[in-house]
Amino acid sequence: MLIFNGDVILLSPTWTTYKPQMLLAQKSTHVISTSFESNWKLTPEAFLQTIKENQLENKNKLLILCNPDNPTGTSYTEQELESLSKVFRDHNMIVLSDEIYAKLRFDGQHVSIAKYYPEGTILSSGISKWASAGGWRLGYNIYPKKLSALKIAVKSAGSHTYSCASGPIQYASMMIFNFDEESQNYVFHCRRILSAVAEYCYRELTSVGIKVKRSTGGYYLMPDFEILRPYLERRGIFTCSQMCEALFQEANVAVISAGPAFLRPIDELTVRFCYVSFDGKSALKASSQIDQKDLPEDFVVSNCQNIVDGVQAIKKWVNRQMTN
Repeated sequence: MLIFNGDVILLSPTWTTYKPQMLLAQKSTHVISTSFESNWKLTPEAFLQTIKENQLENKNKLLILCNPDNPTGTSYTEQELESLSKVFRDHNMIVLSDEIYAKLRFDGQHVSIAKYYPEGTILSSGISKWASAGGWRLGYNIYPKKLSALKIAVKSAGSHTYSCASGPIQYASMMIFNFDEESQNYVFHCRRILSAVAEYCYRELTSVGIKVKRSTGGYYLMPDFEILRPYLERRGIFTCSQMCEALFQEANVAVISAGPAFLRPIDELTVRFCYVSFDGKSALKASSQIDQKDLPEDFVVSNCQNIVDGVQAIKKWVNRQMTN
């Protein structure tokens, strides 16, 4: 961001550090708000409206797209990406496509915007999520030839900040990037476990009236607790942060308010719900012993107890708000 000379477009909601990075780099930033009705996805119409309203037609501009998304868990279809690519191309947009969760798309059918807009897409990924190497933080960007000048400038600036990844990380990454049978098998089991957990959370949360879009990949859902607004206001709770604090204090469950950290309004009752708080090693072992394509319905209850306890605690807390 320090090197790129132009305006930056972010989506709302989006990953929490994008906006602070833009502020530190002193970039002019524009935010496009998505909605539950649009599955929390960018549409060509919303993009074009932002371009027009902010008079960005003749400016250098970069948009950050997270696919699969953090914090909503949504993924873009081929048709949606193809439609977006047309308006991106018309406006000479640079797209920084954050695809760190790509291999964790549950159906295994991830598609990158680079397929339809290769000349303007910088594909960004790493090993910390899909390879469960969270502490190692090895990432990479793939630049198209058209943006080679930007790539050279970024490499030059980076050389003043870091030298290289440590030896152990490099050796491990070489094995991972070969994506051999062992790695493929690992990702397969991660995907189907996370898919089962996400579906359990979706089913249980919606059963008490919480609005949620199904997650299609990664680690997250973004539930909307709007149904509780009148009951919470009686208690003097008006912001999502206040609701999250009450949920933590009264039900021992921690979720993150989507506003303002994920660029949602502070009074919107949406949260980022992370569903990976369970013993992954034990779940992987159990999954590897099941040959069928889909995991049995009781898999989550039997192998992801911490998630089950947390979701059930949320349901009880929600019901108490509406009955007290």
